Amino acid sequence: MIAYLEGKLVEKTPTELVLDVGGIGYHLQIPLSTYERLGKNGSRIKILTYQYVREDAFKLFGFVTLEEKNLFELLLSVSGIGPKIALGILSCISVDDFNRFITLEDLDSLTGISGIGKKTAKRLIVELKDKIDQDFKIEKGTIFKDKVKLDLAGQAINALISLGFTKYQAKEAVKSAIERAQKKLGLEELIKQSLKFSK
Repeated sequence: MIAYLEGKLVEKTPTELVLDVGGIGYHLQIPLSTYERLGKNGSRIKILTYQYVREDAFKLFGFVTLEEKNLFELLLSVSGIGPKIALGILSCISVDDFNRFITLEDLDSLTGISGIGKKTAKRLIVELKDKIDQDFKIEKGTIFKDKVKLDLAGQAINALISLGFTKYQAKEAVKSAIERAQKKLGLEELIKQSLKFSK
């Protein structure tokens, strides 16, 4: 079992990368969240890996963080969820947001993920709720528990993306702004505060 690979990033796209490790080129499929955090081609990186082995397939998947890899493995344990859907989930939302949606049984947000219908969303909740609570120790009193705040955060994130930020940068900036706010922020003020925390 390959736990991780460290080497030179040869090329990357939003869905895959090629890593040169000692003269051997490894092809890995990745979620968008990992792509957004990779360095430039030619840079040296370390990436966590998951080997997917079936009779008709042998694939390597790569992740920048352990949280992404753990969630990917957890998603594969759900009946009807394969690598393609699991990568799609990780590409659409952050690990924290997914965990909150499962913990709060938020069907609307889950079905808002591309490729996830109502039946699949219900199955995710049923099969992962206890595991999410145990493995990730979600604090149910988080800033996103309030549905209005979640919607407001989503609007602010979209606004930052339209200004040229990556999805990851936008989410981190909005999260920082909400956590540090001394009072409830309106959309315009949330966007302004988020810009202060953008990187």
